[in-house]
Formats: sequence, C-alpha cells, structure tokens
Amino acid sequence: MIRRPPRSTPLYSSAASDVYKRQIHTMSIQDNFRLAMRRYIYSVSIMSNKDDNGNSNAITVSSVTSISMDPPSLLICINKSSRIHDTLQIGSKFCINLLKKDQEELSNICSDEESYEERFNNENWDTEEIPFLSNAQANIFCKVDKLTSYHTHTIVVGLVENANHTNEISTLTYVDGKYK
Repeated sequence: MIRRPPRSTPLYSSAASDVYKRQIHTMSIQDNFRLAMRRYIYSVSIMSNKDDNGNSNAITVSSVTSISMDPPSLLICINKSSRIHDTLQIGSKFCINLLKKDQEELSNICSDEESYEERFNNENWDTEEIPFLSNAQANIFCKVDKLTSYHTHTIVVGLVENANHTNEISTLTYVDGKYK
C-alpha cells in the first residue's frame, strides 16, 4: 500500500470555508437550487400549437426531454400561468421547434408576454395545420398522451408522430442566464 504524506495545508483555508458555509446557510433552498440549475446547459425550443378556435400559440421552452424510442415520446414542463397551458389537452397536437443559434430573437419574443402578438410575425412560420418553424434545427410533431400536474407546472407527455431535422447542427443553447 502506498501512503501519501499528510497535507501540510488544508485544501481550502478555514476562513474561506467559513465564508462559504455562511453564504450557503443564508440562502434559501430555492436560491441554491436555482443557482445549481443555472450550471446546466439547455437546448432552446419553441413549443407551438393551435387552440380549439384555431388560434396559434407559441412559448419558449428549455425543459424538453426524450422519454423513449418505443414508443417515440418526450416530455415538456409548462408553467400553469402560461397562455398555452390551457390549450394542451389529451389528444391535442403540438410541435417542438428546436432553435438554431441565429434564432435568439424569436426565442426572446416567445418568452415575453408583452411581445405575445409578435410571435407569428416571423416569415418562417407555417401555420396551416400545427404551427412549425420551417427553418428550425428540428421539428418534432406530437400528440398529448398524458398531463400530470405538479405544483406550478404541468408535465406534458407527447407521443411523437413525425420529426424532421436539418443536417447542420447549430443548436441554440442557454446556460447561466445567457444564450450560447
């Protein structure tokens, strides 16, 4: 067995460690969780659909996760206060539009309630049936299979009915409050 010599100095100084501990203890679990989650890199997408009256809706989302390949399915988490929330019903259809790096402005529009009326001004929207961005990195067309309420959000499980993508990979991402 190889023995290492004892460290002559601690890895972190005692004073620095005490400051760190005080900072952790003065922040709420929500603040610490929010800061931890800001370290994740998320792809940025726009979820789009039509309501029962044929009105198009779109919202920027970052919590999109594949579930299974058999059957092809994904989940999205939608805040209950968003306009699109109540249009999502079992059997309704939607599209996940994975954005490219040059679509940051559209992401901002679709995440800003004050810009709601501008969401479909972009010429790349095809709104004939399920609205989708013709110039997105990828489009994943789904049907709502399950809705699960969880506090402030609803977890939407979508069965994938069709998908397409571009060959070039240039996905818009978001980390630490900034696009990358």
